[in-house]
Amino acid sequence: MTTLTKDITAKFAVAAVAVAMIFAAFAPSAQAQTTEDLQQMINDLLAQVAQLQAQIGGTTGGGSASDVCPYTWTRDLTMGSEGADVMKLQQFLNDTPDLRVAPAGSPGSAGMETMYYGPATAAAVSKMQVMFRAEVLTPGGLVDPTGYFGSMSRAKANDLCVADATTEEVDEAEEGAEDEDEDMDEEDDFELGGEANLDDFTVEDAEDDDVEEGDEDSEIGMFVVEFENGDAEISRIDLALLKSGETDTSTSEPWETFESISLWVDGDKIAEVNADDEDDYLDEDDGELRFSNLRLIAEEGEEIEIIVAASVQGNLATAELGNWNLFATGMRFFDADGVASTVDDEFDIDDTLSTSKAARFSVEVEGFGDEFDIRSSDQDRSATTLPLEDDENTEYVSFAFDLDAEDSDADIEVNEFTLTVDAFEPDGTTATSAALLVDDIVVLVDGNEVDTDDVTINSGTIRVEFDNEFYVDAGEEVTVEIEVEYKSLAASLEGATIRFSLDGSDVDAEGSDDVTTGGSATGDQHTLRSEGVILELDDQSFVFSAKTDATVDDDEGTYTLKYEVTAFEGDFYFNKTAASGTSATAGAVFQIEDSNGDAVASGTSNAVLSSNASTQGSRFVVREGDTKTFTLKVTYNPSTGNNGFYSLQLEGVNYYTDGVVGAPDTVASQKAIPSEDFETDPYEI
Repeated sequence: MTTLTKDITAKFAVAAVAVAMIFAAFAPSAQAQTTEDLQQMINDLLAQVAQLQAQIGGTTGGGSASDVCPYTWTRDLTMGSEGADVMKLQQFLNDTPDLRVAPAGSPGSAGMETMYYGPATAAAVSKMQVMFRAEVLTPGGLVDPTGYFGSMSRAKANDLCVADATTEEVDEAEEGAEDEDEDMDEEDDFELGGEANLDDFTVEDAEDDDVEEGDEDSEIGMFVVEFENGDAEISRIDLALLKSGETDTSTSEPWETFESISLWVDGDKIAEVNADDEDDYLDEDDGELRFSNLRLIAEEGEEIEIIVAASVQGNLATAELGNWNLFATGMRFFDADGVASTVDDEFDIDDTLSTSKAARFSVEVEGFGDEFDIRSSDQDRSATTLPLEDDENTEYVSFAFDLDAEDSDADIEVNEFTLTVDAFEPDGTTATSAALLVDDIVVLVDGNEVDTDDVTINSGTIRVEFDNEFYVDAGEEVTVEIEVEYKSLAASLEGATIRFSLDGSDVDAEGSDDVTTGGSATGDQHTLRSEGVILELDDQSFVFSAKTDATVDDDEGTYTLKYEVTAFEGDFYFNKTAASGTSATAGAVFQIEDSNGDAVASGTSNAVLSSNASTQGSRFVVREGDTKTFTLKVTYNPSTGNNGFYSLQLEGVNYYTDGVVGAPDTVASQKAIPSEDFETDPYEI
């Protein structure tokens, strides 16, 4: 038996029970009862019938605001709305005597709340709007309650229905209700002053003038209205919708494009008309619609922004897609004396449908303009030396980037992407193949592994295909980490470097339709070694020294760089010397650079290298697993006439595998990368 059949059967059963109850009550003593007694019995029995009907319909509520709260309403509710949030709203309203939805024993009353937003709920919401008039109605320029549970009403209910909510504010509102009611007459009449004249009416484009199939209440334009010489009450606004380039609806029909059109003020929907039937239109040839009984108050000299929004149908034909024009074709308002004025040819109000006075918007296929951006991530690994094994693979998260779908209306599916890999041999200039360094990669999204269908490693790229399981939700941003499985490092590649990057053009993704993918991310450069040292800058400083002799100014500056050295897979030894240029034996190699970042050959420099590391002969020693601090201090004196801004750049370090000078004395070099991490600020000398 279907649910519908069960419901009908149940309702017949209730009706039968009710009739039986009534006859049973009347039969024995009909003559002994007064008319008043009989009427009371009927009322009691009807209340019981209503309660049984509510229970069978599965809509019995129960509870009060103290049971409901804390609770947050997240959507607008109006006549015809259904759901658990409607029941919560009824329970919340029923907790305040002056806001009760229905009399006791009736559907919607306390203990019998339903999931249906009907006239009784709308009336109770209207009472709440009046109770909190200053916060709900006045900001939107409204005088009369609407019964529409929109953003302002929802915000007030959410404010009241918070954790540990008390009835203090409601009580205060109830106590002041009479005062509010007294003020209502004044506000209803509003004491409109002056003989209002329309001072300006402007039709403006929406901030985002693209709407898509299936959109609800998306802004398509705005009317900005201002009056002078008095206040006005706007009672009617007419508008029209025509496809751009067309003078009537014979080709593109708005009723085949739009579901409804609505007006909004300060975030509240003040009016809505259906737009999906030709009969809904005041003039179907012009695509003209009318909003009546607005009662929108406009005070003298104050601009009112009226947002025009559209709900758009789905699966539109080509004729309905593309650019549209929104016109204001008429407005009617009253002044303080009740004199009505109708405007159809002033400012941007124009019933001749002049396109120069229209707001323009575009209706696009669902998913049009979905944006998917690649961005650098703060989770990306900073440049470092990655210790690898020389006899087995080693895994490191070596690159991270963000995928941003915050400007997308649809979930984005990532089908594949291709990483660019810049790999170089130890000399830093000769390219090498990524396939010689990388065996495989794993893709992690917000820390969770994503299944891949295929990973293809080429000389300078890594292409990753996904198994239809990589999605980024609309409006979200995720961090993608690339965990690289490095091959055992060949001796010839000790000191090789590697860097990963991704460009939007190298991402294949799709949303509900076309996706625009942009942006890029580039990771830091990493050095690969099976043994060696890791460098990290600790501090920098500068001291200026002014000296004058008999002939020329002789100023100089002393730069200091402090950096840490960590040894892995061995003990390493550093000469206690520092040299400018490309020395292959000095413990530290540096350059003085000008403001353009170019090495300076002129002038004189004196360098001193010190460390808290222990010494062995003429060398500092850093033991395996230890971290020691080295201090490079360079005093630089520019040549005559070359005063300017200069900085100290650490190029790298040289180290040995033993502390004995002489053969077989094998030296290795570690570049300081990225270079910008190992230089001082520029200082003037």
